[in-house]
Amino acid sequence: MMQPEKVFNCNQCGKCCSHIRGMMPREDKEFIEKMAFGKLPLVQLVPLEKMSFPLYDWEAIRFKEWQKNVNADGRIKPLRGILDLNSNKAIIVTYFMDSDACPFLDEKKCMLYNTKRAYICRLFPFNRGPFLDVGNEPKKENMFGTCDGMEKLMPSIPEDYDDMVKFLSKAFPDGSFENAVQFDYINEWVNRTIVDLMKQKKLRPAMNYPYNLFLKRFENAEKIDFTDFLEQSGYIKSKDELIKGFDENKNANETINEFLENPN
Repeated sequence: MMQPEKVFNCNQCGKCCSHIRGMMPREDKEFIEKMAFGKLPLVQLVPLEKMSFPLYDWEAIRFKEWQKNVNADGRIKPLRGILDLNSNKAIIVTYFMDSDACPFLDEKKCMLYNTKRAYICRLFPFNRGPFLDVGNEPKKENMFGTCDGMEKLMPSIPEDYDDMVKFLSKAFPDGSFENAVQFDYINEWVNRTIVDLMKQKKLRPAMNYPYNLFLKRFENAEKIDFTDFLEQSGYIKSKDELIKGFDENKNANETINEFLENPN
């Protein structure tokens, strides 16, 4: 297997955590603007310019608990949700930190670094992994956020897709590659699960509502986190087991290992 001559090393500048609003690939931003304000089951709850790092519901719960230990306010609020017309519940799928800089950044250091931080924290410098289906074969330039630590490594990353994946699997000993692949998997899992819930008639999302009316109904409805809804509806047996598998990067490791054993 190809062994990279260079590996990624975070230079601990803190830049990635000091400006967290609007950090997303251009195509993601365009898609959200066009589709995420009521045309899909999963609806954006805040203006695009207010968005910051997304947190899955279980990550938000952890951050709300951990913030007490470091005497900080994560300013955690709902980001995207589903209004279920069957149960009249507002299902919160993801949260965000309503802040320009990460509230847990203190003098360029993360106050929660030694915890199980959110995927969005642990996948950097990646924006996305190489297995996410975006309609065409990914290029290395589109997979990374702005990071000074990548300047020396980028020229070494192969252009060929197979070689690139092999290189990435070895060049990020911090685990960010596996975290990026798992993050992409969970995003796709959320979308597949919503569609499956609708097919099974366990979910009837409000769609194509006037946006302000949707927000008012969502605000007044009983709130429930997505994984709690899955468990209460009988779609999954145990959210704890589900989250444990995600935490262990089980899906990412399977995807990466399968590719390395059977490249294209």
